[in-house]
Amino acid sequence: MKHTHVFQRREKILQLLRQKGELTIEQLEVHLGVSGWTIRRDLAALEALNQVRRHYGGVALASAAQPVPLLEINAQKEAVAKAAIGRATAHLIGSGQFVALAAGATTTQVALALRGREDIAIMTNALNIAQELSREPGIRLTCAGGEVHGDYYTLTGPVTERALSTHYYDLAVIGVSGVSIERGFTVSSQANAVSIDIMLRNANRRIVVADHSKFGAISHAFLAHLADVDVIVTDAPPPPEYRHHLEAVGTALMIASYAE
Repeated sequence: MKHTHVFQRREKILQLLRQKGELTIEQLEVHLGVSGWTIRRDLAALEALNQVRRHYGGVALASAAQPVPLLEINAQKEAVAKAAIGRATAHLIGSGQFVALAAGATTTQVALALRGREDIAIMTNALNIAQELSREPGIRLTCAGGEVHGDYYTLTGPVTERALSTHYYDLAVIGVSGVSIERGFTVSSQANAVSIDIMLRNANRRIVVADHSKFGAISHAFLAHLADVDVIVTDAPPPPEYRHHLEAVGTALMIASYAE
């Protein structure tokens, strides 16, 4: 939960700066309801990514023409783990399958691991995944339309939902923000949760890709119970209570190898 809250708070800082242009530390404290020390730590992290520029008493967006998309910030967290999960998940996708591949940092690694493959069809609601796979001759690619969210390269809304709901998939591969025994799988966007839910409902088999930091985390949009998917692919064994619960509900757990 800690990492999810940090990402959400830093996203909110960037949103506020886009709206206001420039803010003081004190103003950010009021908007976010956290201490000045926490704000300064967030600003230092955002400044290291060249997203904000700090000066005495305040902060503004960096002068760079285009801020770094938040998906790319998220991709830097547990990057090696995400890549290992992507490679392991790609091995679960067979030739001739039609795959719903949801937007996200870890699902992007699945897409990268599929490059060079033959005879696979993919439907995605992620602009970056569509771009990565657009020149792969062996992959038949369909990109759902819809409302564009530039920070995450995600497509959502009624147009997306209609495109996704009119297809049936051999396999759905999705990423999540949190994995909890009590609260299930959660994501940070309600709009994206609707799109992912359609992928899950229309798929014969359902795979969740989630690095070890997602276990115990809870975001604000419920997606599904742990029993509602077939496989969770992660990079390290989760706590024993998760392994026992997954075994009890019949959800397989696959631990990706870093050595591949």
